[in-house]
Amino acid sequence: MTAKQQRVDESSPAGPDPAPARPRTRASLPVVPQIRVEIGEDERRDLTRTATRLLADEPLLSVTEPFGATVKSGLGPWPGFFLEDHSWISLFDGRGDTAYSYRALLLAGDGDLVTIGAPRNATFEHYCRDLLGLGRAEVMIPAATGAGQPLTVRCARDPTVLDRAAERARSGGGLNVVPYMGTGGVWMLAGKIAAKSGVEVRVAAPPPRLTRRVNDKLWFAQRVTELFGGRALPPASAAFSLAALAGRLAALSRRHATVAVKLTGSASSAGNLVLESDELGGVSLGALRNRLHRLLQRIGWRGEFPLLVTAWEHPIIASPSVQLWIPERGAGDIAVEGIFDQTVVGTARMFSGAAQTALPGRWQILLAHEAALLGCLFQELGYFGRCSFDAILVGDHLASAELHWIECNGRWGGTSIPMTLVNRLVGDWRRRPFIAIGRSDLEGPPRPLADFLRQMEQELFRPPRGTAGLVVLSPSRIEDGSGYELAVLGDTQAAARKLAETVSLRLAPPAPTS
Repeated sequence: MTAKQQRVDESSPAGPDPAPARPRTRASLPVVPQIRVEIGEDERRDLTRTATRLLADEPLLSVTEPFGATVKSGLGPWPGFFLEDHSWISLFDGRGDTAYSYRALLLAGDGDLVTIGAPRNATFEHYCRDLLGLGRAEVMIPAATGAGQPLTVRCARDPTVLDRAAERARSGGGLNVVPYMGTGGVWMLAGKIAAKSGVEVRVAAPPPRLTRRVNDKLWFAQRVTELFGGRALPPASAAFSLAALAGRLAALSRRHATVAVKLTGSASSAGNLVLESDELGGVSLGALRNRLHRLLQRIGWRGEFPLLVTAWEHPIIASPSVQLWIPERGAGDIAVEGIFDQTVVGTARMFSGAAQTALPGRWQILLAHEAALLGCLFQELGYFGRCSFDAILVGDHLASAELHWIECNGRWGGTSIPMTLVNRLVGDWRRRPFIAIGRSDLEGPPRPLADFLRQMEQELFRPPRGTAGLVVLSPSRIEDGSGYELAVLGDTQAAARKLAETVSLRLAPPAPTS
């Protein structure tokens, strides 16, 4: 059965089957497959042919040799070097490493190194080590020299960080660099550590050029079209100039009530410009071009092309995200670790949380199968590590809804990090279903994390015997008063949701008094 045939055949069983086989990984990065996916021989041959063509068209797609003969994708039985660097993502302004930098500690364990781009927070380190029992990792901050530079660059320029990483690599027989995303800076840092230590270093991420491609919305749309046909994604096209952008947007607005322009390398909806089509009627192409230029500059666009022009579809029944772990080529099958319904807010559909999907089994099977096919294609191209695919179900009813793939997240994120953390805490997140919740728009007073932990003491999750409670995923927004980032666990999905609602109400700002 081909990929396109599978898309329209939804006579699948009522629910997904557990898949017991686990790809090789490391203790602090447990991989727990949840949905078994069978990929036919014909499908595999098609994927191999597609990958062979793509590699022939772009020979450097999976190349890592420039970083050293002992540096490659994968994971070995060695200590880890963890860091979360957001600098490659469009519209990144440096605040991401402050807000999210400490999430890397949630994936580390005994004997690991964690480098962060924010001030040390002794309370959060104590919380992860002693209350959550994640182990004793060593936290480092690279020197202030080069402040404002990407975290990976700062690490590579800091002799103390390099010496410590090389020492840990030599004593452990090798080192795993575990990044948020496999950027060129990450690979360059891995190469420096390998050269200094004289031992093998592996990067738990795909090669840098492949990393860029899979996170590019336009490149991903082309792969979806090749595998599943044009109906598998919203109407979309590329624009390589402002004049072309105006023309394509005007044409699309005549067929769709809402349209959008997307920066192809952005994340978390920051690069989405959403426009109502009735506002564009009667506007000349010249005036529309100038307006688009102003609006794009307002969201931080720096003149990069191409831009993605797309219909902004509605009504949306669900926004599912499929979480995968992709082993090295030949080392095992794609692991589908979960399907989650994303909570999105605002016109731009900004991510604000996730929970176990409520979609019927037949939809889960279809989502898992198509995501696994995309994952297999990436694996054939040389991809390794964490990956997720976001989709939408468009229509008035599930029975007639259309599945459209939106983007690939070839990196860790706001669902995969808490999912992996919960697997660490309880062995399998389905034993304690969780809901990820977050706010970044509050205007509360700054306060120490210790005060927050005291305030929420009765609601905190306490392993190993805890059955319900909240887990702090990052201290930054709590301490500056702008919000929070939490995972809420429960005995059941309904219990987790109820507790999440209670926690959200407790943390909401008081209503203004008249």
